Amino acid sequence: MNRRQFLQLSAGAAAAIMLGGHTPFGQWVIYRQKHLLIGCHKEDSVTYDLAKQVALKLEEHLPAAKSRVARAPDAGRLASLLGTGQMDVAILSYADAGGMAAGNGAFTAYGATDLKMLIPVADRILICRADFPDRHAWLVTGALTGTDIGLNTDFPPDIGLDPHPGSLAFLSGEQEPGDE
Repeated sequence: MNRRQFLQLSAGAAAAIMLGGHTPFGQWVIYRQKHLLIGCHKEDSVTYDLAKQVALKLEEHLPAAKSRVARAPDAGRLASLLGTGQMDVAILSYADAGGMAAGNGAFTAYGATDLKMLIPVADRILICRADFPDRHAWLVTGALTGTDIGLNTDFPPDIGLDPHPGSLAFLSGEQEPGDE
């Protein structure tokens, strides 16, 4: 085999591997399906600390969720992840949550994101995509309610997001919803 044949064979093998779907993206999809990722971002360091606390509380009270913290560089990246269905839950300031839901201010480029409130956490809000299953919202709200980070269950009325129906069901004493 001469050098030219060897290079052609090597290039062909490399292309087959790269185009054969052997990328880490597929593993990321599977990871997201198996773990409840709690989004936060670096521009608001408080969200990172709260996300770690939420993940610990969920691990304690709802271990099947396999909660993990996912830290984005900024709130815009979280808007992108939530808006494209790559993430379901995040901790945001009230201002970021309202802006993200309306798609205005720093979130104009991402458009409006259909979000719901799960539960206030300290001075931030745990939000989710509107299509987050009712049962999951019920379970997350139940796991955090009454803990040292989920003591307040009074939703702020003026940020442009409604409480998630699953969260409201838990807070009003309704039975756990079935799978959808």
